[in-house]
Parts: sequence; structure tokens; C-alpha cells
Amino acid sequence: MRRKEIGNKVLLAVTGGVAAYKSLEILRLLVKKGINVKVVITRGGERFVTPFSFLSLGAEEVYTDNDQFSIINGSSIHLALSRWSDLIAVVPATADFIAKVASGISDSLLLTTLLASKKPVIVAPSMNENMLLHPATQRNIEILKGFGYKIIEPDEGFLADLAKGKGRLKDPEDIFEEILVELTPKKLKGLKVLVTCGATREYIDPVRFITNGSSGKMGIAFAKVARRFGADVTLIAAHTTEKLPMGMKILRVDKTEELFEVVTDEVKKCDLLIMAAAPSDYRPEEMLHNKLPKLPELTIKLVSTVDVLKEASKYKDNKIFVGFALQTNNIIENAKKKLEEKNLDYVLGNSIENIGSDLGKVILMDRFGNISEFEGDKESIAEFVLSKIFKF
Repeated sequence: MRRKEIGNKVLLAVTGGVAAYKSLEILRLLVKKGINVKVVITRGGERFVTPFSFLSLGAEEVYTDNDQFSIINGSSIHLALSRWSDLIAVVPATADFIAKVASGISDSLLLTTLLASKKPVIVAPSMNENMLLHPATQRNIEILKGFGYKIIEPDEGFLADLAKGKGRLKDPEDIFEEILVELTPKKLKGLKVLVTCGATREYIDPVRFITNGSSGKMGIAFAKVARRFGADVTLIAAHTTEKLPMGMKILRVDKTEELFEVVTDEVKKCDLLIMAAAPSDYRPEEMLHNKLPKLPELTIKLVSTVDVLKEASKYKDNKIFVGFALQTNNIIENAKKKLEEKNLDYVLGNSIENIGSDLGKVILMDRFGNISEFEGDKESIAEFVLSKIFKF
């Protein structure tokens, strides 16, 4: 079940760039999250995408410049839309649009709506590199920043003319994430959160290693959700199957020993540690420096790796520590044992069915033995756990 505590009304604005079709994916993600979306398409935007495309994907209403002088419930449409929305996201934003906003021009429904709005505005530019880097465009972007608009810098990559350069629209999932950051109340503002994620590797030789099936999804979900709630997040990432989030400090590690070194350094600076990484429990006693040839059989002596969470507890003081107990049976008993042995405040118990899945069923146990159960997607699990810890 999703916690319904975020702003839930987004006005998605689409201007006339080749990347306009990517706004359809952003709409899909917003609707899937339970957010109400209305769409404004400029005259240029209609050359690339149609109102029907947005309606078919769940938009409540779609407006064009033909509606500029319409009345909604007794108000001019641009005033009604500016009051209705919790946030306006312009995806993609062309050089022409950016120039007009910077100059205060209001010759379209979108531009008049922006002038009338006091709500947060996200602008995601997309254009040819020469246009983006032109001094006029750079000046105009700075003016928009001065208005308080959040600018999502475009990526480098192949552009519309197949030339490679800066100007490619940011990935829709990244833009979606920035929308959620803007909409979510900052209940963890000022909190420093350290999250670990992914599986470490212990090498037999330069190409073979021991690892586990952790995807890193749970830790990434915690990092995203904590950032949405306003926390200052550091993510220590071992090997993951998921793209790492933007907007936070990312530290990459490979082996368990590296994870230990980085965690024991960073934990001194945090208020909350969420140890979602899955360190390998064993490593070869010796790593071979050359690739081992295929043999009829092979015996490898394994030794224990460092217990990262137990060692980190030496720096606990008044910090809050959250650990994970992945078990094949006796989840509650094993979670309680880990809670006591690792000096944790909370432990999240789950089963192997959760590995790599977008969904999960977990139990949360605190140091007093109180147990709560929750089932949902991993971001919802993260919201549930953080709300339990900080009582919101």
C-alpha cells in the first residue's frame, strides 16, 4: 500500500522538441504512482505528440493553445490550472520556450499559466548542443533559476541529427524522481542518512568470484525515499542490477573489505545507517593472480570476511542503526538474534523470495521486541520503515 502523503497534482507541459514523446513515459510513471496529471501541449508540441496519446495513458485532461481563452468553473483556464497544480513540469523545454519565459512573454496557454503560478516549476531542457550552449540560452536558463525554477540539466548523447553532444533530455525516470522530490514533504530535513546496497564480490582469480543474488533494489529504494523526504543521503553501492539514483553522494565498492573501510569512515558522519548491502560472508583464503585453467576438480579454502555491521557498531553512539536479516526459515527468531548481536535499533526480516523482486513482504522488529508486518513494493517498504522510525 502506498502512503498518500505527497502532493498529487502535476501539470505536465510539453513543448515542441523531438524528445516530446518521452513525456508520455513520465506521464505513465506519475499515473502508476497515483498522481493526478493534467497536460498542456504547446502548438509546437502538437507536431510531435497528440492529446489522445496522453489521454490513453491516464491524463485527466489535455489542453492545447486552442483552449487558451476557455473558462473553467468561472475562472480563466490559466488561472484555474495554476491553482489546481501542486507542481508544473515542462518536459521537454525548448530554447524558444526558455527564452519566452525568461522574457515574461505570455502568448500561449502554458506561458500564461506559468506567469500566474506560485507553485514549484521543473524545467527539463532538450535541444541541439549549439543551441543549448549559446550565450543567450545559458543566460535565459540562469534567469529561470533566479525565478526559483529547478532546471534538470540535459545529458550528453546522440541528438536528433545523430550528432553526439550535450542536449539530450534527461532520462524520464530521473525526471520522474525529481518531480517526486519536489512533491514530498521534507520530514527528514537536516538528517544525514547513510545507506548501503548491492552484493560484494570475493575473487578466486582475476575473473572468478564469490557473490550472492542481491540486486541492490532495497537499498536504492531507501536512498531515494530518504532523499525525497529531505535527508542528506550518502549511498555506498556494491554491485547492483539497478541504475543508481542521482542527487546524492555515491561511493562505489567491490569487495567486503572495501565496504567495511568506507562504512566505518562514513558512519561517523551520519545520523541513520541503513545497512541493506549484502556482503559476502566468505572469501578465498588466497586470491590467485592469474586466471585459473579449467581443472577436473578444485578445492578452495574459504575464510570469513569482516562483519561490517558489527564493526560499524563501535561508532554507534546515539545513531540509529537498521539492519537486515535475510533468512530461509525462522525469520523472527533470526531477526531477533541479529538485532541483539549487532546492537541494532531495528532489523528488517525478509525471505529469499524478496531477492531481485520489485515487491516484498517484511517484518520490522525494534529493540524492544515490537513487530510490524508490511507488504508492498520496495519504495513503499522504505516509506513504511522510515515512518515507523521517525513517527510520521
